[in-house]
Amino acid sequence: MKWNSIRTKTWRDITEWNAMLYPDKVAFYEVATGRQWTFKEHNEVVNKLCNALYGLGLEKGDRTAVLAGDLIEYCQIAMIGKAGLVYVPINWRLTEREAVHIINESGAKVLVVDEEHVDIVRSLKKDIPEVNHLICINASPGDMLNYDDFIASASPEDPGVDVEETDILGLAYTSGTSSLPKGVVRTHGDVLTSDVLQVRDPRYRHDDSFLGVLPLFHVAMLHVQFAMYMIGATQYIMRFEPKAVMETIQKYKTTVFVAVPTMVINIMEHPDFPKYDLSSLRVLLYTGSPMPTEAAKKAWNALGPILFQMFGATEGGGTILLAEDHAKAFSDTSKEHILSSAGRPLIGAVLKIVDDNDNEVPVGTMGEICFSTKGMPDRYWNRPEETAETFKDGWFHTGDMGKMDEEGYIYILDRKKDIIISGAENVSAREVEEIIYTHPVVQECAVIGVPSERWGEEVKAIVVTRQGMTVTPDEIVEYCQDKMAGYKRPRSVEVWEELPKNPSGKILKREIRERYWTGEKRRVH
Repeated sequence: MKWNSIRTKTWRDITEWNAMLYPDKVAFYEVATGRQWTFKEHNEVVNKLCNALYGLGLEKGDRTAVLAGDLIEYCQIAMIGKAGLVYVPINWRLTEREAVHIINESGAKVLVVDEEHVDIVRSLKKDIPEVNHLICINASPGDMLNYDDFIASASPEDPGVDVEETDILGLAYTSGTSSLPKGVVRTHGDVLTSDVLQVRDPRYRHDDSFLGVLPLFHVAMLHVQFAMYMIGATQYIMRFEPKAVMETIQKYKTTVFVAVPTMVINIMEHPDFPKYDLSSLRVLLYTGSPMPTEAAKKAWNALGPILFQMFGATEGGGTILLAEDHAKAFSDTSKEHILSSAGRPLIGAVLKIVDDNDNEVPVGTMGEICFSTKGMPDRYWNRPEETAETFKDGWFHTGDMGKMDEEGYIYILDRKKDIIISGAENVSAREVEEIIYTHPVVQECAVIGVPSERWGEEVKAIVVTRQGMTVTPDEIVEYCQDKMAGYKRPRSVEVWEELPKNPSGKILKREIRERYWTGEKRRVH
């Protein structure tokens, strides 16, 4: 591709352009091994991978799935869309049944796996008959192609496949917290558009260095990684471990860090936290959920005015709580409630809150949050019924229940299916959790509805205490006594060592509920 033919409509354009703009700048650096690729090298190795895949007989639009850890090769596979191929990341924490479902439903013809997951793939090989080729990263098992050998002799030149903005870049499968995962169809155009809009509000810059610790299969990493690549930032790839993260930020002077609140809390509670110089950070973007107020205050005081919160879904849409919003909340106690919000819509996003009949509700009234966003996907892969239910007349129905205040801040109150209906009263589990989180001993909390002969459901809280601290169920019940309406108060409390979570750090309430609802004839949720 020559300068006089540059366009920026697809990821083919972006990879070729950046290879010319930043040929010697490091694009990806793998912290654990020190392996690195410049933008020019990365583009060439992606070209080699694409040419090698076409050499297997793949055609434009064919899918390649990847089941691997956070390796630098993942960042190469993620960009095979530049040659018209489709990337399908698989959550390595899923059950074999769920992984098989994704591979088969997507119609993947190639599966790339790392050494850690070789045995798993072998055990499910008979259940994925459409997969014709298995490729292994960092190992050479006899029944699989070695990744490096596979691409070694392929051409580093662009494959020359015509790619349009309407072509599919990847299938991003939902986390499957309520059903089998669904594949969200992401095109070149919608990912580019949403990433352009995402860059603006957290104020990413081409001279940024980004530390990513969320799993590379996660949709948040898909967007942040692509956005950072698009602007020419260097990306550091590693798995999350609090001390290693602090060491990396200090050593490489990284400027942007994206994490979930639990990760930020774990870093701040590490005994060595005060010893590290983290002053290079310019943006700390947390996602997945609001951060408990006390933790947000601690981060603000320790790290400075660098906090941003972003809310979004695999299917699209998004809100952001800016650093200025955090500052407003910390400087005025009457505005502190802003911290429990998800912020306001991103540039390019239109948001409304509707009732069960899709009518907009008044300000302050709870309803379902819906987005209409530039760069929003419009369908699930091979799921026409779910597509029709979720994407209606240009609006994505999130399934999240929330409200909007008079300043336009959005408050996520619960999942639509997670509202607890106790004695005909709607109870927001999120509201109860926020109060329990203010208890000085509580580190994590999940509130669910459990069966009740009298009320249909009753409120139950499960808590995890801070390290070295203890609390009794009765103490939590007593703590809630005068802080919420009687029907909202937990009728029972349990103290667990840990709560089940998905790889992005979200608490899996479905798994918790199963302990109490299994065997019930009627499932309220």
